[in-house]
Amino acid sequence: MANSDSKAGPRILVIRCGAVGDTVLATCVLDPLLARWPDARIEWLATPGSAALFGADPRLAVVHRLRHRKLPIWLSPVKRALVRSARRDPYALVLNLECAAYMHRFAHALRAERVVGYGDGADWQDRHGVENHRAVLAAAGLAAPHALPRLVPAPPPAGLPARFVVLHPGNSHSGGNRVNIRAWPVARWVELNRRLTAAGVATVITGAPNEADLAAQVAAGGGLDVAGRTSLPAMAGVMAAAELLVCTDTGPVHIAAAVGTAVLGLYGPTRPTQTAPFGAPGQVRLLRHDIACGPCYGTPRHKTCADNRCMQLITVDEVFDAVLARWGEEKEAQRKDAENAKGAKDAE
Repeated sequence: MANSDSKAGPRILVIRCGAVGDTVLATCVLDPLLARWPDARIEWLATPGSAALFGADPRLAVVHRLRHRKLPIWLSPVKRALVRSARRDPYALVLNLECAAYMHRFAHALRAERVVGYGDGADWQDRHGVENHRAVLAAAGLAAPHALPRLVPAPPPAGLPARFVVLHPGNSHSGGNRVNIRAWPVARWVELNRRLTAAGVATVITGAPNEADLAAQVAAGGGLDVAGRTSLPAMAGVMAAAELLVCTDTGPVHIAAAVGTAVLGLYGPTRPTQTAPFGAPGQVRLLRHDIACGPCYGTPRHKTCADNRCMQLITVDEVFDAVLARWGEEKEAQRKDAENAKGAKDAE
């Protein structure tokens, strides 16, 4: 691909203005782009909240923050600025990972050698978002059938335990119903933390600033409460240092998977085939129970749900047992690593 600046690589724009989890899944395109063009100048168009994910990421040259996605170009200062910029310095490639028609129009208003997205060589299908994004890459000539989401975390705050499990009890998806149907009952988070602490498992409780009260409730039984005290990249750093994250279907479950941490996901109303964390084999385990009315998320049924039985069927016992099993596996792996290191040293 040609570029107007001979001293720099191709200028590429990735458009994905979703929530945190959606944005994390879309990061699967970054490494394939850089594998093909190591000197590429990659820009990302994101929502202000999700843009914070890239605070420690050297793969991106610029992150543009778009607050109002649906505004037409003439009413959107950010879109207008990008159109003007593309006239001066055309993009080599615009990778549009949005499905909406208004974003399709915007992508094609940019001066670029090539625009690839849904409707431009790839179609959004009823499958996982990562698989759909891989299809866009393939349409752009970048076959990457095994591309995974990946984030670059910032250093975590000081004072974390040497070994710990992260509990993230918050969930931002209320969907306007009378209950947050993706959430696990608060009392069970409290009981889980109490039992893990009693069993000698160190816990760290994370959350957004508006989840501080919830995190404090859970942390009353033990553990370190860092809710509201970390940026998104620093929260990713906490998760990267952890041995396991326990979380429902919300943004941090994808953050943990994207920094290589084992995930225990508590799932109910959503379809794992579309929204499960995407990781290496064995990295992600989901606890869920099939019921007649589920999965209902995205259907008229979920808007009237007043009793998320699919989440309430997940017991403290099964979550506790799954955490202890993983904790034991990691401890045994560390013991073997220590033995192998000692044997290598003795052999010298």
